[in-house]
Amino acid sequence: MESVTHYAFRDIQPADAPFLLEMLRLTVAWQLVPTADGLPPPVLVPPYAFADLGRPGDGGVVVTYDDEPAGACWYRLNLTAREHDGRPVPEMAVAVMPAHRAHGIGGQLLDRAIEQARAAGHPAIDLVVELENPARGMYERRGFEPLGGELDARDMRRVL
Repeated sequence: MESVTHYAFRDIQPADAPFLLEMLRLTVAWQLVPTADGLPPPVLVPPYAFADLGRPGDGGVVVTYDDEPAGACWYRLNLTAREHDGRPVPEMAVAVMPAHRAHGIGGQLLDRAIEQARAAGHPAIDLVVELENPARGMYERRGFEPLGGELDARDMRRVL
């Protein structure tokens, strides 16, 4: 594992499924007002979303702070995956716990997961981001471009 200060990065594992569910909730609730403990209000996501984590095409990175999970960037091939050059493209998501934001962790997670996806032979990586989400700039700086023109600018792709 690599460390930066108290942060350590590692590849996702099937045992990370419960934490990835929590991170998925953060991606959905990015604009909701946090509760008193700083976390977003509860958002329902299907508990089976990561039941098969580790299948072919899956990958990603988890970051911990003093051995506690702090964020993750993951990608998965979905049954409805778009294609690039006739090959399926995984969809990526990234989330960082509120206490660890604004430290460059999201960008580091994204960079590491992109490199991992490239090394795994994926032709491209897709993601969905709301137009108002401040993380959009992070994706654009890393080469993600809107798919389908401005009407569907939430969907972005980076060719690897």
